[in-house]
Amino acid sequence: MKCYQITEETLKETETPFTPDTVCVCTPDELRDRCFNAAPHTFEECANPGPAKLEAYDGYDFILLNVVNDNERYLTHRIGLYIMPDFIVFVSNWENKAVLDVLDVFAAGKTSNLNITRILYAFFNNLTIHDSEELEALEEEISDIEERVMEGASEDFIKDIVTMRKKLMFYKKYYEQLLDVAESIEENSNGILSSGALRYFKMFTSRVDRLNRSVLNLRDYITQVREAYQSQVDIGLNAIMKLFTVITAIFLPLTLLVGWYGMNFKNMPELQWRYGYAFVACLSVGVVVFCILYFKKKKML
Repeated sequence: MKCYQITEETLKETETPFTPDTVCVCTPDELRDRCFNAAPHTFEECANPGPAKLEAYDGYDFILLNVVNDNERYLTHRIGLYIMPDFIVFVSNWENKAVLDVLDVFAAGKTSNLNITRILYAFFNNLTIHDSEELEALEEEISDIEERVMEGASEDFIKDIVTMRKKLMFYKKYYEQLLDVAESIEENSNGILSSGALRYFKMFTSRVDRLNRSVLNLRDYITQVREAYQSQVDIGLNAIMKLFTVITAIFLPLTLLVGWYGMNFKNMPELQWRYGYAFVACLSVGVVVFCILYFKKKKML
């Protein structure tokens, strides 16, 4: 367990947890061993997977989040927060970068008017701090796929499109849980946060809402790209079917000739004619040439 206390507008490590103006980072087992005064079932919820939520208890708020580490962008880790009027406890079985980065920043130097709610807001703010750049990068990837599709590149784009849709689905679920928790924080049912702190969280809610709408727009974009790719595939299939149809149409008269002269009736003059074979061969070539010229004139070849 690591604990930090606000001292002279900076964070300094302390050995006394759960005291006024402290921030603690620990695992569920460490919290249980310290006989922390909270609902026992919440310790297990911090360690087990599940949806994000905020629950108001007598004297504290309990928040569960599934947060992302920068080095594992599309994998979330479970983290719990106990928010008291004068201290915060972060609980997780994982060493979460989003928490440590915030604490390191405040421990590195003085911050005017540093308090518990400011640290809490900084943690939430850090969860989405680079997401605008991430979404812009995803938009560029989708645009690149669209360009290659429209250029008629002979690639199978289904895998790229499915991968992109999975990424956007991940972000959609991620922002929806943040929105749910942020809106619950704004309700401030326990009265733990001041009006000034609530203004910060309203800004955070608005930013997450904008990010979520950007994800929805990107989902529509990748859907349009998928439809364009499907159209290109259909056009290619139509071209192949058109070619097969033309080939069939060219050789259909030849099939008629074969059937006609294959009847071998007794009084067929061509059977006894010296140049009968050459005549039929030339006739077949002439039919093929005529059909090819005709289909080219009609721009079917």
